[in-house]
Amino acid sequence: DLTSVCDLRVCSCKELFASGIVPDAVITDPPYPEQFLKLFSELAKATMHVPLVAVMVGQTYLPEVLRRLCEYLAYRWMIAYLTPGGQAVQQFDVKVNASWKPVLIFGTSREWFGDVAKSKPNDNDKRFHAWGQSESGMADLVERLTQPGQLVCDPFMGGGTTAVVSLALGRRFVGCDVDAAAVEMTRARGEAML
Repeated sequence: DLTSVCDLRVCSCKELFASGIVPDAVITDPPYPEQFLKLFSELAKATMHVPLVAVMVGQTYLPEVLRRLCEYLAYRWMIAYLTPGGQAVQQFDVKVNASWKPVLIFGTSREWFGDVAKSKPNDNDKRFHAWGQSESGMADLVERLTQPGQLVCDPFMGGGTTAVVSLALGRRFVGCDVDAAAVEMTRARGEAML
């Protein structure tokens, strides 16, 4: 039964944490465009008491994202998330073929981890959401940053990749999205794997 290991909600990040959830780790990939920068402030304030917060970000607004997250969270490190193969994102305005992105790590040092994660070559999965990440890459992050049985949270769930890899790796999951269709997609993906 999916509901015994997975709690999926249609709500905002702020509303999710106001409900009193206490995850062991947040592993998330909020939207990168400029109009969504305010979400990084909301995320930081909502997760102040979470032991580990891992936030995948683009590089275009990295200084502003880091400033917003560091208002409430203690910076620990950065993981380089590699996307090998022919899936480099072309950043035309700065003339860069981006083959990696930062994952900013916040919280207290509890366990050791390596600071390079990667997806399988050409595993750029957009089947479930336009901004989706690969299962192989998210699985690397979840396995690297959490332990079986822990509660992983993604408050910007999108197509549910963090949810399905967390469940596949023996973690429990709680997450939300403001898009009801995205939550239903995640629910369907989770039920299909059980």
